[in-house]
Amino acid sequence: MGVGHAEPGMGYNLLVCCLLGQLEKHSICAGVSCFSRRELSYFGVKVAMIEPGYFKTAVTSKERFLKSFLEIWDRSSPEVKQIYGEKFVASCKKSAEQLEQTCTQDLSLVTNCMEHALIACHPRTRYSAGWDAKLLYLPMSYMPTFLVDAIIYWGSPSPAKAL
Repeated sequence: MGVGHAEPGMGYNLLVCCLLGQLEKHSICAGVSCFSRRELSYFGVKVAMIEPGYFKTAVTSKERFLKSFLEIWDRSSPEVKQIYGEKFVASCKKSAEQLEQTCTQDLSLVTNCMEHALIACHPRTRYSAGWDAKLLYLPMSYMPTFLVDAIIYWGSPSPAKAL
């Protein structure tokens, strides 16, 4: 069997969503995974979606985020810096520190989902690893957009010159 070819009735595909923005991650993964699940089902391939919350990894490290954020800030034009302001930068730094404290460190929650999806007789279609994924991000993915926007605006720093 060549790369990219699947024999009918054979196979299982695990999609682990690993983007940085949690809400974006869940919405993108839901769309891509549901599409993949439906399309591949014609060939006997089952797709399990694993949607983890925030876990402490190299990708979510405060240092990595702040380094990238500050590099972008330093390259920004004076006009952009004036629109957002130093208070915005300080809020983002504070948010990064708070986020790192809330990250789950037990990666076995994700690997246990992967293991179950691969070896169970009747695996689930969707797995949510971590309490934040189960109690916050997954429910928010079913909420109306205006409500999710309000929640995000409430908890996010705003630019100095925002309307």
